[in-house]
Amino acid sequence: MKKFLSLLILILGISTLYCQNTDEALCQYFSKDIKEKPLKCMDRSKLKDDEVIYQFFKWSAFKEDYLIRIEKKGKVKTIVKKKIYKSGYNQKTGEYQEPRVEILKEDKLTNDQFKRFSTIITKNNFWQKTDYKVESMCMDGGGILVFALRKDQYLEINNGNCSPNAEYLNHLYQELITLFNL
Repeated sequence: MKKFLSLLILILGISTLYCQNTDEALCQYFSKDIKEKPLKCMDRSKLKDDEVIYQFFKWSAFKEDYLIRIEKKGKVKTIVKKKIYKSGYNQKTGEYQEPRVEILKEDKLTNDQFKRFSTIITKNNFWQKTDYKVESMCMDGGGILVFALRKDQYLEINNGNCSPNAEYLNHLYQELITLFNL
């Protein structure tokens, strides 16, 4: 019974977030639950011409979620990887566990690392994917959402649910994991 309740709470939480699909819900989730700047809610006119922020959010219906943020502000380039634990019940104790975030990596990037990242972005025509959306292939899998912001453009793309490994965002995400040894 406890497993069923835990699974039900998890599914309802994720489905609420993605089914509502409101800017406010997304911004609230990013700022409160995963302690990130919600790019969709930021005023991009305040960004300088050389500033850019990428958020790669890999979610799973039944496992932990991950967020990789790559940011360039002037000469400073950074990468942060977070593991996001969903709320639920501890199977052994039956106690409710609040959602939490663990920072797995937080580093400054060298100019060479950021240049290699930029090469991947350019090679994959990332900023031209303004209407990229993949239809979901299942109801309880996982996927990748990418948010990117620069002064002249906000980009939000996703690969639906249960997309094949060869799909564009799965491929791009794997290139990032390999490049930064994440």
